[in-house]
This record gives sequence, structure tokens and C-alpha cells, in this order.
Amino acid sequence: MNEQMVKLEAIKKRCHTASKVLGIIRGFIIAITVIVLLAGILIFAYSNVINPELIKATEEGYLNLNSQINYNGPFNFMIDLNDKFGPDNQAATLWLTCMIAGFASLVVAIILTFIKNIFTCLEKENNPFSEKCMKQIKISFIVITVTALLSMSLGVTIIVGLILYCIYSIFEYGAALQTEIDETL
Repeated sequence: MNEQMVKLEAIKKRCHTASKVLGIIRGFIIAITVIVLLAGILIFAYSNVINPELIKATEEGYLNLNSQINYNGPFNFMIDLNDKFGPDNQAATLWLTCMIAGFASLVVAIILTFIKNIFTCLEKENNPFSEKCMKQIKISFIVITVTALLSMSLGVTIIVGLILYCIYSIFEYGAALQTEIDETL
């Protein structure tokens, strides 16, 4: 086996390992998402039973529920949940917190799926610079950048987008070199 094939097999093994690890992490995050969303649904369904206990625990100092949602992304807003639900409806505050946490972890699972798909493609293709892999990388990087735009500050999004663009440019250059080598042979 020549040196290039040995290196390609090493890349495939690393991509296989990365894909498996990301699959496990994604599975764990999906399980957490389901648990959090189910907890939110149960809190909503049994709010008349849970709410008095939450108020009692808060008054006795055992529980401190934050009644504000702060979003510091490009739209930057703050919602006071006491204004929306009233100070005596702690269950609604907890329900909304569970729903937001569930949605956020679902977004993380989706991003991990895209990243896992990159490694799976790199593992299965005989050329890491194949058109299929390049397309998967491009789509994944766009999804990550858009998610960063919606969840982070504009400055962080620009940095993330720039880093991913540079990485993609390196892959594009590698693809061009691979095409040139293939045509030479």
C-alpha cells in the first residue's frame, strides 16, 4: 500500500471514530431534549398542582425561579415572565423555561447531525475532496453560521463564519489539487 492510501485509511478511521462519538453525544442530547420537553408538558398539564408547591418553595427560600428571559443575539431583548404570566404562576415560568431549553438542545442535536454527516461522508468516500463531501461541508457550515447568527452576537457570528469560510476554502484548494493530480495520472 502506498503512502497516500495509508494516509487515506488513517483519515477514514479518524472520521469513523469522530462520527461514532458525535452519534453518541447526539443521542445523549436527544434524550435530554425529550426529557426536558416532556417535563415541560407535564408541568403545563399539572400546573394547578405544581404551582402552589413552587410558590411555597420560593417563599420559603428553597427555590429561586428566574422570571426573566434574556436574549443577547442580534435582536437583543428581555421578557419579564411575571408581566406575561403574573407573579403567582411560577409553573408557567418553569414550563416556558423547559420549552426554550428543549428547543435549544434540539438545535444542538441538529448541528451535531450536520457535523456527523461531514465525517460520515469523509469516511465513506475514497476522496475527501469529492463533490459529495464538499457539498456536505458547505451545507453544514452554512447551517452552523446561520444558527450562530440567530443565537449569538453579530461579532461572534462574523468570527465563526470567517473561520468556517477559511476552512472551506482550504478544502476547495485541496479539491482543486486532487483534480489536478487525477488529471495528471
